[in-house]
Amino acid sequence: MPLFKGLRDTLEKIKHSGPKPVFCPNCKSLKMKVKESFGILPSRYSCSDCGYEGSLVLELEPEEE
Repeated sequence: MPLFKGLRDTLEKIKHSGPKPVFCPNCKSLKMKVKESFGILPSRYSCSDCGYEGSLVLELEPEEE
């Protein structure tokens, strides 16, 4: 059952993680705003600096100790 243990550990990390800052994939700006959000579908974002619009954003992952 090591597969399920790894899955359970991953789900626990996701469940207890807070929101992460998102960056624009085009200009790396932090000025991203949610444009549309429809439940389980990916949110669409808009960048105030370069005008990028889309679902793809960059997230900053904390480093593990």
